[in-house]
Amino acid sequence: MAAFLKKNEKWLMGLLSVLALAGAVLFLFVAAPGADAAYRRTMDIIIGLLMLLLCGLCVAYLILTRDSDPNFFLFDRAKKKNIPVSRLSFTTVNERMNFLETVVCSSVEELWTKNILENAELGYRNVYRPLLAYKMIYDVADLDVESQWNLLYNVPSSVLSALCRALEEGGDAEFAKMLHGAVEKYQNCTDAAEREARAAKIREFVCKNMSYLRGRIMQYVKRNIEFFY
Repeated sequence: MAAFLKKNEKWLMGLLSVLALAGAVLFLFVAAPGADAAYRRTMDIIIGLLMLLLCGLCVAYLILTRDSDPNFFLFDRAKKKNIPVSRLSFTTVNERMNFLETVVCSSVEELWTKNILENAELGYRNVYRPLLAYKMIYDVADLDVESQWNLLYNVPSSVLSALCRALEEGGDAEFAKMLHGAVEKYQNCTDAAEREARAAKIREFVCKNMSYLRGRIMQYVKRNIEFFY
């Protein structure tokens, strides 16, 4: 409900303004010279109802729009309240995603072998799925150790397909297509020297896009922030 009110804040404030204006106009009519007692009583009742409605809407707005529900990315545990989206940093998002990974799987290896992206419950409408896919790829380059790269190089086809579908859900169909093609070519290659060359291309492609992945992670979180409650 709070998210709905925030999205319709301008509409709600417009309604409150109209009601306040209506009350003011009616007050002027009540005070108009020559108005008889019956007219005044009628206007008093109408004004009273309008003011009660206006008061109720104001109270509802104040209660329902206060950011009291902890947001997965915005909640500040020290202050016990959500910070503004404008203050959200990649460091915070990355830390929260590290925590999420410990919830949905017991190890990083599981992310790449057990198709967590398809089988786990990943929030309302699986809102965390594209985010987790971005995070998986980003972490490989960020950690930059051979064991992590091998997880990507040798990812099962079902997990690779799920990973790329998740990226497409996040709006990165082209990136997903390029990654899928590069990994698939590596896995289908039998020549050792060629496999090494293809592995180097995958590594170069992912590392080159680290800044892009950080940006996409932040854009996705901010775009869907109301779904992370």
